[in-house]
Amino acid sequence: MALIHVVVDSTAQVSAEMLGRHDNLHVVPLKVIIGSQEWPENLMSNSELFALSKSKGVHPKTSQPSPGDFISVFEPLIAAGHQVVVITLSGGLSGTVGSAQAAANMVDAKNISVVDSGTTAIGMIQMAKAALEMAATGHNLDDIARHLARLASLTYTMFVPNTLENLHKGGRIGGAAAMFGTILQIKPLLYLAEGKVAVLDKVRTRSRAVSRMVDELKRQERLAYIGVGYINCQDEAEGIARQIMELYPGTPLVMSELGSVLGTHLGPGLIGLIYQVKN
Repeated sequence: MALIHVVVDSTAQVSAEMLGRHDNLHVVPLKVIIGSQEWPENLMSNSELFALSKSKGVHPKTSQPSPGDFISVFEPLIAAGHQVVVITLSGGLSGTVGSAQAAANMVDAKNISVVDSGTTAIGMIQMAKAALEMAATGHNLDDIARHLARLASLTYTMFVPNTLENLHKGGRIGGAAAMFGTILQIKPLLYLAEGKVAVLDKVRTRSRAVSRMVDELKRQERLAYIGVGYINCQDEAEGIARQIMELYPGTPLVMSELGSVLGTHLGPGLIGLIYQVKN
């Protein structure tokens, strides 16, 4: 029987349990590179990433999937008569969406829809869940893609990095900004604006930056879910999650450690919020 299959990239951090429950869910990995070696993201944890990078004295890099990586997933599905919806991390953060679209054009653009999530991680997981539910209840490919695009427009992403070093080495901020930010203990509150990293505010100290992020969340009254993402700081993330649950007792809350691709660019100690507003 023809099915609609859902493909996401590895920054979504799909669990093995979720993959096991859905035969029509697939993951295409980004890669982490340290020196001359590379690993699919799912085979490199953040702890391993930071330890290996430190021991080798080399800052890690990342690479997006090639069109061929997507084609190897698309071709057997299309040959079997299925359709495919692809959900990628924000095009403002990576060229992954371009690789997916190029692959779709080469295989069967009519039966493969590519959606730029405008976010990553928890936001992509929630969109994948929505797509799987719609596919299971008989919605067509166009309806699913339109709904996902709408969810993308209602999804917001904010984060506080603990260090500016990774953002600087990854080319996201200049050297002077990184140096003075470190000396003055400036902690930027960043967000995704049209899928690209932008500065929402700059404050002194990490605790103030996190409080400012929660204050920004409080401006929203009706939320479909709230996600707390973190990198190597689970205890702190759990504390923030408890605070948010008190503010929004009836709203689903999801916690997840972000993957090593985001860890490469954002560094240890990151805390972020991804949430979807209700219309």
